[in-house]
Amino acid sequence: MSDTIFQLKDITKIYGTGAGDFTALKGITLDVKKGEFLGIIGKSGAGKTTLLNMISGVSEITSGQVLFIPQIQIGKNGQSPKPSSAGPPISGGPISIGDLDQDELAVWRGENMGIVYQSFELMPQIDLVNNIMMPQEFAGHFRPGPSREQALELLNIVELSEHANKLPAHTSGGQKQRVAIARALVNDPPVIVADEPTGNLDSVTAETIFNIFCRLVDQGKTVIMVTHDTELIPRFSRSLHISDGELVDEAASAAYKGESAGAHIEEPAAPITIESSPEPAISINDSPQKPLLANFKTSTNHDTSKAAICLENVVKTYVNAAGSFTALKGIDLDIEYGQFVSLVGKSGSGKSTLLNMLTGIDHPTSGCVTIGGEDIYSLSESKRALWRGRNVGIVFQFFQLLPTLTLLENTILPMDYCGVYDYQERPARALELLKMVGLEEHVHDLPANVSNGQQQAAAIARSLATDPPIIVADEPTGNLDTRSADVVIGVFQELALRGKTILIVTHDPSLTSRTDRTVIISDGELIDPIVSSTLPTLDHPQMLQATHDLEKRLYEPGETIIRQGDLVNHLYIVVNGNVTVRPDGLPESEMAGIKLAPNQFFGEVELMDGEHAIATVHAGDDPVELALLTKDHFYKIMAESPNTMALVEDIARQRREENLAHLQLRVKA
Repeated sequence: MSDTIFQLKDITKIYGTGAGDFTALKGITLDVKKGEFLGIIGKSGAGKTTLLNMISGVSEITSGQVLFIPQIQIGKNGQSPKPSSAGPPISGGPISIGDLDQDELAVWRGENMGIVYQSFELMPQIDLVNNIMMPQEFAGHFRPGPSREQALELLNIVELSEHANKLPAHTSGGQKQRVAIARALVNDPPVIVADEPTGNLDSVTAETIFNIFCRLVDQGKTVIMVTHDTELIPRFSRSLHISDGELVDEAASAAYKGESAGAHIEEPAAPITIESSPEPAISINDSPQKPLLANFKTSTNHDTSKAAICLENVVKTYVNAAGSFTALKGIDLDIEYGQFVSLVGKSGSGKSTLLNMLTGIDHPTSGCVTIGGEDIYSLSESKRALWRGRNVGIVFQFFQLLPTLTLLENTILPMDYCGVYDYQERPARALELLKMVGLEEHVHDLPANVSNGQQQAAAIARSLATDPPIIVADEPTGNLDTRSADVVIGVFQELALRGKTILIVTHDPSLTSRTDRTVIISDGELIDPIVSSTLPTLDHPQMLQATHDLEKRLYEPGETIIRQGDLVNHLYIVVNGNVTVRPDGLPESEMAGIKLAPNQFFGEVELMDGEHAIATVHAGDDPVELALLTKDHFYKIMAESPNTMALVEDIARQRREENLAHLQLRVKA
């Protein structure tokens, strides 16, 4: 039997872009031996990831041939494994990867390839043991009892058996990567390919991961690993160096080894020029004139008498060796059904922790999280996972599509795990969702073969697969061009109009203007919306300090708030209702008074000029709620925020002019 498991013959890969064609691989010829630990070394953009995509059939070959030579393996019972019921055989003559259709590729890949990515690609909504069983579902090998036993055995191999029932969010980066390795092994494939599997890990954890691969090679697996780390070269059984899409010769290879090692260089998933194309394909919807959600049907059977999301005094404290850290400090938040809400905050403000609370991914230290009237943390972990799948659709910045499944299969996935819709109905439902976001021509494409915007569109379709009433999106436009980002926000707006509750995390202030409401978080606390709307030029820490200093007061209809001539010690902001400002002594026939509505303020003239009240202020015909800032805090804001000072001074100037005009009227009278 031949000891060659892969043959690459004159492989060329060309990407077409708006700026012209880009050749990522240039005539690569290579044999991969059974049982070797092959390292592929190269700098960013050298073509390493593209080469792995050719070997694993994730991306189409422009020219050349990739041959897989099946190896006869002996199972635990001493018998050769049976061939799968579909797709190419696991033994026999060479298989030309480029000649397989997408269905055959999926079967071949499931039987023969385990793929480990730098970013783990675990499904965040399901626990570790279910993440590991996932490939068996798609390969048609899933059996509840034996599959779970095998997954637990694999978790034991990667030393994570005690974490089997945890969600990925409750584990470290190194633990997630070990789970990804266990998942890659679940179908017992002869080949493992790993794309920068240690790139995001500390040196100790990276060493653990590398040693796991070494043990797999000792057990007869073939491992192909892409890395930028030249220090690993002596530890591979063989290493190849790629530069500018070509394998370099021995002399160049030796020179490469002599370069400074260990520098961290990021490897893009595809050549950077691909996403620079201005062609319409980068847009989510290939037909912008066509309404995106024209035929989309959604259920509205939730109880709208209750808030969609309700957080009451939610506190989250993390405890580690360095002590404790409180990420959320008594959060109170209500979001109604059908609202489109943006959550804004600086890095480290607590946005992700807050999302983890309302999606049931993490436990609050104290407080109550009620979604649709149900206290989700009164549920067991397994029941909460099922609740999450049916009630919350999650869209991530980095898409989190499984790279070896087509867009259609990625969209079906939540239906399978939540047991919604009949088995026969699921493909049609997924197809409808992908059509909704303009991807009907790409349903059978793998994620690597579509643009970033199209991947995010598929992620939105997947989030709607179980028809959840709530959609949560974490920086959904962060990796998109302006045009694709605009379409994504348009989809969310239409979903909100159809009754979905949408919460997006964003750093982009231009997006908040398109949402119904903006919630700002700073240092684990929510900023009072009256502060952010009335004094928008403050930075977030200043807004938070103003929130702390606010005093709320309620006045009855017609009640006097300030009398002309009184000493003014506060800035008054109208929260609800309205007030009337009227100088004393002015004839009724001359002026009824100036009415101030919510988000307007008064008292700034007196505070800035050091004067007593220049007019009397009364509550309107309804009760009035006011927010009061102390004189000292007002002066602090003026000193620390020049933009706010300019804003307030402009309003004060207009009011001085108005008051002067009123005085002139009084003199005439």
